[in-house]
Amino acid sequence: MSTTFVFVHGAFGSPAELAPTAPYLESKGHRVVNVDLPCERPDATLDDYANTVGREMEGASGPRILVAHSAGGATIPLVASRIAVDRLVFAAAVVPMPGQSIFEVVGPATQAAIMSVSIDNYDGTRSFDCDLLASLAPPEQREAYLAFLRATQRKQGMRALNQPWPGAGIPDVARSYILCTEDQIIPPERQRAFAASLGVAPIEIASEHSVFAAKPQELAGILDSLAG
Repeated sequence: MSTTFVFVHGAFGSPAELAPTAPYLESKGHRVVNVDLPCERPDATLDDYANTVGREMEGASGPRILVAHSAGGATIPLVASRIAVDRLVFAAAVVPMPGQSIFEVVGPATQAAIMSVSIDNYDGTRSFDCDLLASLAPPEQREAYLAFLRATQRKQGMRALNQPWPGAGIPDVARSYILCTEDQIIPPERQRAFAASLGVAPIEIASEHSVFAAKPQELAGILDSLAG
């Protein structure tokens, strides 16, 4: 049976970062809804994010699987508490805790890393310093990485990252965690702890943080297997 996969991007990200995985799922007969969160709005909250996902899901029939990347993990449980879904998938994603912000959940190391490579726009948002990030890549990869960053990353409203998570807990629905073993944004050991908090063994993939773009075919194969 065809499944609708709903992609939810992370902080500073965009649907463009997740898009490379979609054709591989569509080739298997699935539908992909790649949600564009209002992350550039400085006043947007996680409830606004969840409402946006809910609107994008209207009319989607058959099994529905929410797939979150990075900070998107704070959004999909809120959606699942309001709308019937068949599975939550956290791909290198945070697993939220009631009353804690996304920044608190990822831990001080990740928070410090994000702040060190982003700039304050003085309007309630921050943006990645793409030139700085690209300079950290191996010389032969810098030009391509800079182009990727400029095409997929954008400014991020900080209210959603700093607000206490408004959910009551992870809804009682099937859940999976995809752990990126080469991730330098959310360390693999932190991801392993997130998977444990969900009560699942993580599914490992040899990828850096941007797994939807780095390993799209392999990720799509994992997602297809979860559709069952």
